[in-house]
Amino acid sequence: MRCQYCGREAQPGQVYCECGHPISLSGNTGFQQGGGFPQDGFSQGGFQQGFTPDGRDLYSLQKKSGMGLGGKILIMILVLALLGGGGFLAYKFIKGRDPLDESSWEKIDKAEFSITLPSSMKESDNIVDIGSGYKRLAFYKGDKTAAYLAKYDNTNVTAMIKSQGIEGTKAYLIENLKRRKINNHQLEPKTRGDLITVEYPVQRKNYIKDTDKLWMLDATLVTDTFAYEIEFFCAESEKDKYIDAMYKWADSFKAK
Repeated sequence: MRCQYCGREAQPGQVYCECGHPISLSGNTGFQQGGGFPQDGFSQGGFQQGFTPDGRDLYSLQKKSGMGLGGKILIMILVLALLGGGGFLAYKFIKGRDPLDESSWEKIDKAEFSITLPSSMKESDNIVDIGSGYKRLAFYKGDKTAAYLAKYDNTNVTAMIKSQGIEGTKAYLIENLKRRKINNHQLEPKTRGDLITVEYPVQRKNYIKDTDKLWMLDATLVTDTFAYEIEFFCAESEKDKYIDAMYKWADSFKAK
């Protein structure tokens, strides 16, 4: 028995030819062994199957002419995956700009110091130095917070460290701070590990975005050779939001 479409020899019991057409036993296109020509199609493998008047398989034609359900589902999955990936990246970007997100904090290792700060705070030279007697080590700024790191460049302080040692120098600095007011704010110095810390309001231009009215955490570290001034800033109106993080950044400072 041969296929009436391509002429290939069909094997006994073969329903479809290699060309894709059904084998007709009676010479009429689409006639199937074990039944007549299916008028409305029949169910096979969970799909409704039938034939055109010229004997072509409707299911095969549907597969060729358009995308099946499986293909549409696959495309939907890919689209959702892309949208999800984009949303995740956007989330990471937004979180990375939040200085309170500790997963974005990075250790900065320099020749004279190391410190851990948010990745959103970038090193900048757009700064007015705090005054004579200090050597700026670095300035880091972001939209919401900033950090100014300096070393005392003062022979009197160096001489004091040599003559009175670390603890004697810290005691002198604490007593000096207790007698001071800045912007009508009485200073209240505290010890925190190796640091002397004090908080007060200041005005600084170009330190953070949108405001010059800042709240400063001023931390002093005295070593056996030098003293370091480490200052952290946020908007005065947001001091309660950022002050704990600023203390953590101060704790991370290490002189070399």
